Amino acid sequence: MTIQVNNRTVEVFSGAQVADALRAYSQVTWKQVQNGGKVVLDGAGHEVALDGALAEGSRLQVKRAARRGGRA
Repeated sequence: MTIQVNNRTVEVFSGAQVADALRAYSQVTWKQVQNGGKVVLDGAGHEVALDGALAEGSRLQVKRAARRGGRA
């Protein structure tokens, strides 16, 4: 099935999860998400889990994670 990740088309198998789409998109991005440096958002801008289900035409955006524990 066809998924959009950061406006790039990625082909994944039927039943694929968010993690599968990220690995197909970029190994570097996949590692950044795993390490917490980036987060994955759905087409509506909501953060999604890596084990989240995908459907044909799903849209994902990978963004830099918000900094935590900023200066006081």
